[in-house]
Amino acid sequence: MLFGARAFPSPPAMPSAPMIPAHEREHAERVVDALAALPEDVLARWLRAIDHLENARVYDAYLEFNELLKAPLGAVVQTHVQLQAVRCLRDAPVERSKTELALIDAQDAYQTVVLDYRLGWLMRHRLMSVTAALQYFDRVREEARRLGSRPWEIAALLEKATALMAQGSYEQGIEVCMRVYNLSRRNGLVEYIPKALMFKGFAEVKLGKAHAGEETLQKAHELATRNDLVAEQGLALHQLAQVYHYDFKFFGLALEYYQQARATLGRVPVWPSLIERVEEDTAAAQRELAELDLAKILGPIPINKLRQEYLTSLVNGFVGIPGIDNRSQLGARIGLTRQAIHRNINS
Repeated sequence: MLFGARAFPSPPAMPSAPMIPAHEREHAERVVDALAALPEDVLARWLRAIDHLENARVYDAYLEFNELLKAPLGAVVQTHVQLQAVRCLRDAPVERSKTELALIDAQDAYQTVVLDYRLGWLMRHRLMSVTAALQYFDRVREEARRLGSRPWEIAALLEKATALMAQGSYEQGIEVCMRVYNLSRRNGLVEYIPKALMFKGFAEVKLGKAHAGEETLQKAHELATRNDLVAEQGLALHQLAQVYHYDFKFFGLALEYYQQARATLGRVPVWPSLIERVEEDTAAAQRELAELDLAKILGPIPINKLRQEYLTSLVNGFVGIPGIDNRSQLGARIGLTRQAIHRNINS
């Protein structure tokens, strides 16, 4: 398969997978401890809200959190609840998120870590202010480390990596990803490792190391599969699809990965915006494949030679793809892609 170092649309925005990753779970557990002195119905409502969020019922979770805020909770617990409620607004209009964040007054160092992370995420993913995002994530990393919270330290480093890549600092981003990889391994936080490898693979592609990037992304998927991290499997498949689609222009292979990503993510609760992104990318790849005019692109290359070289590269490219276990499956995949190629060549 021939790979070129063409432009990729943008650094990947890594959503939380699962819905409540390790750093958010740590916060949720702290809140349960803080609720111990309050009436049982308050704890019950909190647990219902977390259950809604864990199962991607984001709007229901937001309503429960807001009902909880009507109770006399005390300043510390109230801030904890606000910090989770505002997370439900990640896909809401940005002005609403900004307004909610402005109302939060952190009561201690731990809450400051969570609040700064929320502000950094807003800057990075909604307001596209990379410089401000980097400042927030560095503060989170330093304070989380001081407090002994490895999950928040690692989460901040991951976001720092994508922020660095957004400003073109790919080699620095790779260095940060390797810190995440090593920290996660040492602390038994396996769920962050595939994410670190996904970012690393993306950066390698951007640096022109196409094969290395592809192999790193495949490794991310393999590790997620080995550790039964279904959401991370879906994210890795989606990232691979985007590489084949936007960078390598291998639309048939990209569609295979998009379809597998969508099926995998459908098995577990994820943010609705992630599903929407996969479906948008799939539709874009289908349009580009349908519009592809290879006859004009390839010029006077003998058709038989072109077909043979194409099929050889296609077979090599399909080797090791998740979901293709035998020759009949491989033949079916090749057949689907050949139809599009031949239609354009013969038209």
